[in-house]
Amino acid sequence: MATNDVDTPADFTYLWAIENFLALFAPESIKSPVFEVESLRSTSWHLAINEKDEKFLSVGIYREQDSGPSIIEVDFQLSLLTSKGTFVKKENHRSQFIKGGHFEIAEPTEYFKSEMNEYVMKDTLTLRCQMWVVGLDTPRPNLCFAGTRLGFERRTFFCNLRNFSTLSPGQVLKYHVITTAGDNRTLTIAFCVMESGGKEEIIIKFSEESNKLLRFNCEISVLDALGRKCMPKSGHNLITSSDIYMYFLQKNEVIDKNPSLLLNDVMCLRCELEIGYGAIWNDVEFYLYQPS
Repeated sequence: MATNDVDTPADFTYLWAIENFLALFAPESIKSPVFEVESLRSTSWHLAINEKDEKFLSVGIYREQDSGPSIIEVDFQLSLLTSKGTFVKKENHRSQFIKGGHFEIAEPTEYFKSEMNEYVMKDTLTLRCQMWVVGLDTPRPNLCFAGTRLGFERRTFFCNLRNFSTLSPGQVLKYHVITTAGDNRTLTIAFCVMESGGKEEIIIKFSEESNKLLRFNCEISVLDALGRKCMPKSGHNLITSSDIYMYFLQKNEVIDKNPSLLLNDVMCLRCELEIGYGAIWNDVEFYLYQPS
């Protein structure tokens, strides 16, 4: 635990605003811009938020491979800005950092998400890191502001499976969803006809062909003649680190039991997506005292 009085002005304060935070909807670790701290012997650092699994996430402070001393001892505090303008969940720690070393604090994911309305204002989470150098007297406290914008979008589109009754095993109908990230990320949704146990089934395959990670939720529904959603299938927290397969429906069940869902042998589908693809902007915006 840190021995500094928390009311003592920090040698260095870093404020990091993460836009489009939306319940950690990013495919990989969320990393802050790197910041340099002259008062900490010209060392460089970054913060990161990692979703360890469905139950835990971590907030960490990481030292870069900088030109500073091989080991430095630091008191630091991590806290979150609330909607009332106060900083809470303060965690005070003391640790020695080698070059490339880090310190992580684990938090239960469910608790964090239950408090989302208090910490995430207009989809923006603000994290503060304050640092004190052990054994050094800093003449002037410094302050740094940084921002990260996560890519996130909601998409809804309609597609058709024509000549549904004559679709045969091996046929694949593909639709491509190009994100607005500007780096050629495309989520491919393929409707595959497969035979299993003598029955023909429609399987949905999701893939990202440029080998870039996407994280998404989806709901795909059949539309009736009035445009109402029927037979919805959904997936949550899916990541395109590998191809994803999801059972959709059995072909003959629709033809025999729900022929009203086929208009002129066309099945109409509504596809709803929430897609996250990590940081699209990441930069230090302002230092009170710019590093030399």
